[in-house]
Amino acid sequence: MRSMKATLIALSAFLLINSPACALRGGGSDSAYITQAGNNSTVTTSQIANGNPNTVIVTQEGLSSYETAYIKQDATGGIGNLKATVDQASNNDSATVNQKGSSQSASITQGVGSSNSYAEIDQYASSSGETAIITQDGGDSNKAYIIQYGQGDYANIVQTSNGNIAQIIQDIGGFNIASITQEGGGNNASIGQSGSFNTATIEQPGNYNAAVSIGQTGSNNTANIKQTGDNNPEVTIVQTGNNNASSIGQTGNNNTVSIGQTGNNNTANIDQPGNNNTVNIVQSGNSLSFQLTQNGNGNNATLTQH
Repeated sequence: MRSMKATLIALSAFLLINSPACALRGGGSDSAYITQAGNNSTVTTSQIANGNPNTVIVTQEGLSSYETAYIKQDATGGIGNLKATVDQASNNDSATVNQKGSSQSASITQGVGSSNSYAEIDQYASSSGETAIITQDGGDSNKAYIIQYGQGDYANIVQTSNGNIAQIIQDIGGFNIASITQEGGGNNASIGQSGSFNTATIEQPGNYNAAVSIGQTGSNNTANIKQTGDNNPEVTIVQTGNNNASSIGQTGNNNTVSIGQTGNNNTANIDQPGNNNTVNIVQSGNSLSFQLTQNGNGNNATLTQH
C-alpha cells in the first residue's frame, strides 16, 4: 500500500512538472476547461469576474511539445461574458489572450503540422464587446498580433502558409472590421484603424509581399488589398476622411502603390496585372475619383487632386 501511494505521488509530481496548468479565478460563475496531452505544455489562466461569467477553454494535445497558452480575463467589475478558446496541436507554439471589459470573445487555433508559431490577442472595451480570431493552420514560423481597445470591433487573421507576419490594431474608435488572410508565404501585412465603422481587408495568396499596410482614422471608410502576385515591395492605403473607398489588386510582381485620401467621399481603384509598376495618389478634397489599370511593365503614374 505504501509503495502504491508513493508511486501515485511520484506520477502526479511528474505530470505537474512536465505539463503544468494553473487556473486562478475570482468572483463567481467562472468556468475553465483545460485538456493537455502533449509534452512540456503550460497553461496559466487568471479570471476576476466580480460574479459575472467568464469561460476559458484550452486544449493542447497530440504529439506536440513546448506549447504555452496564457489567458487572463478581467471584467473590471462590470458585466463580463468573456470567452477565450485556445487549441494547439503543433510544435513550439505560444498563444496569449488578455481581455478586459465586457462581452468579449477571443479564439486562437494553431493547427497540426505547424511549428514555431506565435499568436497574441489583447482586447479592452469599456462597454460594447470585441471579437478577435487568429488561425494558424499548416504553416511554420508565422506571427500574428491583434490589439483592440475600441468598442464592438472585429478582427480576424488567417495564416495557412509559412513565414507570415500579420498585425491588426484597432483603438479609440469602435465597430471596425479588419481581416488579414495570408495563404502565401513570407508576407507582411498590418491594419490600423482608430475611427469608427471602418472596414479593411488584406488578402495575400501570393508570396513575399512586404510592407502592406492600411491605416484609417476616419469613419465609414472601406479599403481592400489583394495580392496574388509575388515580391510586391510596398503597398500603402491611408484614409483620414469619411466615406472613402480604396481598392488595390496586384496580380503582377514587383509593383508599388501608395494611396492617401484625407477628404470625404473619395474613390480610388488600382489594378496592376503587369510588373514593376509604380502608382502614387493623393486626394485631399471631396467626392474625387480615380481609377487606373496597368497592364504593361515599368509604368509610373502620379496623381494629386486637391
